[in-house]
Amino acid sequence: MKKVLALFTMLSFFVSLSMAQTAATATATKQKAKKEVSKTATDAAAQKKEAAAAKKEAAAAKKAAKAEAATAAASGAKLKKDGTPDKRYSAAAKTTATETKAAAVTKKEAAVKTVTANTPGLKKDGTPDKRYKAAATTAPAAATTTTKAATTKGAAAAAVKDYKPTVDRSIKGPNGEEILTGPRGGKYYINKNGNKTYVKREG
Repeated sequence: MKKVLALFTMLSFFVSLSMAQTAATATATKQKAKKEVSKTATDAAAQKKEAAAAKKEAAAAKKAAKAEAATAAASGAKLKKDGTPDKRYSAAAKTTATETKAAAVTKKEAAVKTVTANTPGLKKDGTPDKRYKAAATTAPAAATTTTKAATTKGAAAAAVKDYKPTVDRSIKGPNGEEILTGPRGGKYYINKNGNKTYVKREG
């Protein structure tokens, strides 16, 4: 009898343990399902919000296109079938404007070249060439310097030509020649060939 009782007690214990585990598993499953439902609801709300934003952007783009078409129509621009401006025509207008500008620049460059060719002292771009100014300024100065040098040289040559040597009687040549003093203070004597022979100065 005791054995039957013990067996019954053990069986009850295992049954209650398994029931507790089943209840815990059911609770966990219920919580997990609740979280998934909440997440699904959040995702649905986010998608709904994104759809609303996309719809709003599409409406704004449509409104902007409509305003652009109205502006283009008012300015007399060409329009496509859907009412938007035809950019091919505006590109053609831009190309024409660019060509006109390029022609004006070319004309200006030609005029500058003509002026440069007819006016010495200008660069190719029409600005003054400072080298010419410097040359014009330097040339008179160089001419003045050359004139001064020529004058000084001529005066020195005239002074040398007009100079009459003096006889230095304090010394004699190797063969008793007279020692003369030149215009610059040099001492010399006339040798037997009639040439000047300078005497070294004694230190």
